[in-house]
Amino acid sequence: MIIRFFKFTKLPQLIVSSIISVATMINLKFNNLSWEDLYISFLLVFIFLLSIFIISKNSILKNNQYTTLGLIIFSGFFYKTEINFLTVLSYLFLLFSIRKIYSLKSHKKTNKKLFDAGFWFSISTILSPVNILFIISILFGTYILYKLNIKTILQFIMGYFSVVFIAVLFFNLQLGSPNSLHLFDIVDSLILQLQPCFNCPDFSFFNTSILVITSLIFSVYLFQYFGSNRTERLKNTFLLLFLLNSILLIFLIEDYTIFLFFPFLVTLVRIISQTRKSIFLESVMILIVLLNSFPL
Repeated sequence: MIIRFFKFTKLPQLIVSSIISVATMINLKFNNLSWEDLYISFLLVFIFLLSIFIISKNSILKNNQYTTLGLIIFSGFFYKTEINFLTVLSYLFLLFSIRKIYSLKSHKKTNKKLFDAGFWFSISTILSPVNILFIISILFGTYILYKLNIKTILQFIMGYFSVVFIAVLFFNLQLGSPNSLHLFDIVDSLILQLQPCFNCPDFSFFNTSILVITSLIFSVYLFQYFGSNRTERLKNTFLLLFLLNSILLIFLIEDYTIFLFFPFLVTLVRIISQTRKSIFLESVMILIVLLNSFPL
């Protein structure tokens, strides 16, 4: 069957799922297709590959079967909602930071990992200031996967502000003379962008459908597959807080859908791989993919 082809996460499956994801975007946005849409589609594929790497490297799932199917299903919802290139790009850098937090559990090169986490998180917040909310997930993840104290916080802060200092230095060099006021201008700009969006949340069908579906899938995941040992439960607790942080964005920005991708991928893949009713599952999956690939 078609769905069984996507059971494996190998190069042919990765290529096919990536092509289907891009084709879904082109089909849904054919009448007003732009270069930005193409850039976003390729960026989504790169985020998907990074997500697979995080899942595999940190053993978040026992296997990564059906992950390629997760990209295809998510794409249909994603391209029907509000999309912004900088927001999607900021999510990529956020995942780079989350990857470093997950890797703290090995207790190796922790100083470098904390600095790198702060570095990538800083770029993410510069591109999309509302991402500063994920500091909750990062600090909590550091606490449960490693430890949280003054030293670890300072290492993270050093990485975070290294990007800020580089940015300030760049602007100063561009203007030919140092001026500390530029730092305050940048901070003021970030604060203004963090003001609540009074038109949010947008409760249109497609803007909320992926949120509702992700929440339902995650609820099933929590009750059925939360973990049989302490390590699994800690990872899933971190993932839960990451999802809650993502849901909070519905009250701040309209283009929040991309932030649901990683929790959606992990939980959907686990549920599909554990489901035994293969014929029913494949029929439902095919129906979802077909309905999701065309505008309604």
